[in-house]
Amino acid sequence: MAQKKMETAPAPDEKVIPVAEEPIAAGSFVNTFWDQFEQSRERALKLRENREDAYINALREVIKFNKQYRKSIGKLYEQAKKTNMNMVAELMPQFNGGKEDLQEEGVPVNDREELKQQLKEVSRQLEKLALTPIRSIFHIVDLLEDNFERNAESSAAYARERRNAWFQVRKEYVKLARNTHLNLVSRGRNSFKELVKTQ
Repeated sequence: MAQKKMETAPAPDEKVIPVAEEPIAAGSFVNTFWDQFEQSRERALKLRENREDAYINALREVIKFNKQYRKSIGKLYEQAKKTNMNMVAELMPQFNGGKEDLQEEGVPVNDREELKQQLKEVSRQLEKLALTPIRSIFHIVDLLEDNFERNAESSAAYARERRNAWFQVRKEYVKLARNTHLNLVSRGRNSFKELVKTQ
């Protein structure tokens, strides 16, 4: 019986090295790391592009609102002008006396009509003079807003074009870094195996 016990026990010189699946675990860790890195880069890129799109859309909406606001101010002015002209047209006959009163004062009716026409023309010219600075300011503001919108769009397009141009370079660097990382892990694993075998 003593012999049976000795046969089953391992010899003291033999070492049992457990074989684990290290290559798969180490390689999958490295691949997972670099996959997550690429996914985070893609998410960051999408977020940046979404922010740029949101900024441009908000800018367009603000410019559209400003143009509608200026247009409504112009329409309000035109409506007020029509109302004033209608009121003046209704009140004018009340202030004018009959034709007999005008002729008694020595002012002919034709001269009175001519004077009204001249007064209307002078008021039109004064209105044009008063509105010219406002219209020119509105025109300048429209031009500035349009230029600002075009500059924002071209800036976003240029930034995207630049990022896309560097995308392939970054992709190659990530590919090289992944391969280098996998090679380092493989070399480290192989060196460790050789070290274990020698001991």
